[in-house]
Amino acid sequence: MRWFGLVLLLALAACDEPRSAAYSPERGSSFEPVAVELQAAQLAQEIDGIATLVSPDSLTLLNAEIRAAEIASGFSRRSLDRYKGVRTLGEQRVDNAERQASTDATQVALLKLRLRNAWGDTAPFLAPTNRDRLVDELASGKTTIVRLDFPRSVDRDLRNVRITPLGGGDEITVTTIWQAPSGNLAMPGTSLFGLMPAGPGLRPGDRAKITAERGAPLAGVVVPASAVVVFAGESWCYVEKQPGRFERKLVSLSTPVDAGYLTDSFAAGTKVVVRGASALLSREVEPGAFDDDDDAKPRAAKPGTEAEQADDQVPISTSGLN
Repeated sequence: MRWFGLVLLLALAACDEPRSAAYSPERGSSFEPVAVELQAAQLAQEIDGIATLVSPDSLTLLNAEIRAAEIASGFSRRSLDRYKGVRTLGEQRVDNAERQASTDATQVALLKLRLRNAWGDTAPFLAPTNRDRLVDELASGKTTIVRLDFPRSVDRDLRNVRITPLGGGDEITVTTIWQAPSGNLAMPGTSLFGLMPAGPGLRPGDRAKITAERGAPLAGVVVPASAVVVFAGESWCYVEKQPGRFERKLVSLSTPVDAGYLTDSFAAGTKVVVRGASALLSREVEPGAFDDDDDAKPRAAKPGTEAEQADDQVPISTSGLN
């Protein structure tokens, strides 16, 4: 019985040994970088701006004035033609008819010039038939005029222009756009007018967010964010040249996307390391080669400048890391 108690105490003492001394997570572990193939991708070039819904009242009133002036001009012109065919009328009456016809025609021209100055030379409602139809749609609330202000110069060839209310809601597509005759002093850049279906929750004077596409889509491949490592102030990723051998290459972060960074520096099908890139970098850099006076940046084990290393990287093998 006494021997049994002694054995039990020895067993308990062995169990009290710290776990860190008895078991290490590093024992038996191995390092194997994981690489994936880059796929070809295209990214639309988007630009944002601010939209302001414009009241159609001024256009409706101006359209009414133009129609009234055109009716008056047509009447005075027909009267002049009739007076010229009657030889018994005095010259003064004919002169008065000519003067009235010229005045009415000038009034129509001035109102149309005012329409161009207010809405632009390429507005879709300059023609009388289009103007009457659009004014009816604006008055009935089916269509809304919107002013599009962009913070920088953009081409008129915009695509897929959408409006999103600032308070939230569904996107509304702008169906027609044209150049505004004047810019926005509060936002120097490019200003356009547009037509779109009337959306819920948007009234004249309200502001909304614009999202539009411009130019040709950007083409390249998407480098995952997990593949990027930072060394000596530059961004890099490791390319698998052959199984178990890797080469560090510069990667641009100027075009971020949801999955990483779009770049044209690599061809589709290139394999980059998405897990283990930091370990490869530490393998390449001398252990403990840090300079406290240089923001604690690691120094490359190989001699030469960063430009030389970017052009001719020494492949790294993982055979010594297993």
